[in-house]
Amino acid sequence: MGALRRAPEAQARAVLAAFGRSWARLSLPRVRDSLTNLRIAFPDWPEARRREVLEHSFENVALSLLEFARLGEPVGDRVRIVGREHFDTARAASPNGAVIVLTAHFGNWELLAAAMTEAGYPVSVVQRPRDDAVLDDLVAERREAGGTDMLPRGSAARAALRALRDGRILAMPYDQNCSRDEGVFVPFFGRLACTRTAPARLVLRSGIPVLPVFLHREPDRVHHVVYARPPLDLIGPGNASDDATRDVRENAARMTRAIEDEIRRAPENWLWAHRRYRTQPAGEPRPYPRSGRS
Repeated sequence: MGALRRAPEAQARAVLAAFGRSWARLSLPRVRDSLTNLRIAFPDWPEARRREVLEHSFENVALSLLEFARLGEPVGDRVRIVGREHFDTARAASPNGAVIVLTAHFGNWELLAAAMTEAGYPVSVVQRPRDDAVLDDLVAERREAGGTDMLPRGSAARAALRALRDGRILAMPYDQNCSRDEGVFVPFFGRLACTRTAPARLVLRSGIPVLPVFLHREPDRVHHVVYARPPLDLIGPGNASDDATRDVRENAARMTRAIEDEIRRAPENWLWAHRRYRTQPAGEPRPYPRSGRS
């Protein structure tokens, strides 16, 4: 991280971009998983188109590492926000001004919170603990340098509820696999994906608006656009049915559909390397090889 902060930016960008593209071309680890995901999502595409998207996806990850190392530097001249009016709509509809930002590992997702905070929308983020304590501390330190309010890792759920009760903006990435005991299966690009129920239950009980927000990397690979989409039409206290389980599943499906729609707009921005379909319904085979090796 220190070397990336000190290196001349233009040269560092060129090296990292080439590294990301080469990783994809050489079929290094996670490339095969990424291609599996792309074939599920876009079965009608020619393989050359999938490979092109994959190269851009790995290039984005490599460039994001440089930007992550430099969190704390002003980002206003490189990030513009489209759809600010949707924040106002969501806050006006909220019982106390709190808003849940639905996002994903899309573009430079680490830059999203910093850009929103700098623009006057301070967000709180739940950070999932990592197995490596050193890496965990490094990630927390970089995020805090960018101005993000990191919720305590040991009591993240309680801290998230407290942030919403205080009328804050809570950012939730919602595009990753989870275990069966904490999730529900909903469609994602035509295949069932295990998706966390906690955010869907929170919306059902609180009625707090959910605003899809995603950061896109511009074609010049340097600038970014934050797109705030209109608040989602979800099931809350005012329109819930007698079947809470069905309502939670429907909320999870609608939130997942919003993420799928965004990926379809700019597929090269999403992290295709994640094994989104790792957990499958009983009897269904996993699409990924057990070794995970390319």
